[in-house]
Amino acid sequence: MPQLVWLAAIFAVLYFFVVRPTLPKVGRVIEARETQVSGDLAAAEQAKGAADEIRTRYDEGMTEARKSAQAAVAGAREKAARASEARMAELSAALDAKTGAAMDGLMRARSEAEAALASSAAALTADAVKRLAGIEIAPGDAQAALAESVKHG
Repeated sequence: MPQLVWLAAIFAVLYFFVVRPTLPKVGRVIEARETQVSGDLAAAEQAKGAADEIRTRYDEGMTEARKSAQAAVAGAREKAARASEARMAELSAALDAKTGAAMDGLMRARSEAEAALASSAAALTADAVKRLAGIEIAPGDAQAALAESVKHG
């Protein structure tokens, strides 16, 4: 039994002289740690919220920039298409004018060639009739006779 008394006495001395003065200090340290951890968690939550907000604004800005770029590209395509159509219309009109002028020139040349051929044929026919039959025919009469024979085949 004396051992239990000594155990209780030593326990009481240790409790009152060692544990009791240090217990409030340990409590304050634990509270300080809890306060610091809570503050760090709150700061982390605020930082996460701010980062999420920044990310949202960034995504919105990128979406707006993408839409703006797509609109600019569409506008440029449309403008290029209009310019291309206008240029094609210009070129088509110029080609039509050149084609018309070329056709007119060809028709004139054909008419002139036909007239020259008819005149030459009439002169040759008149000369051939004069040499073969000894009859002199006017070039106009020879030309009329040739035209009549071309009609009847």
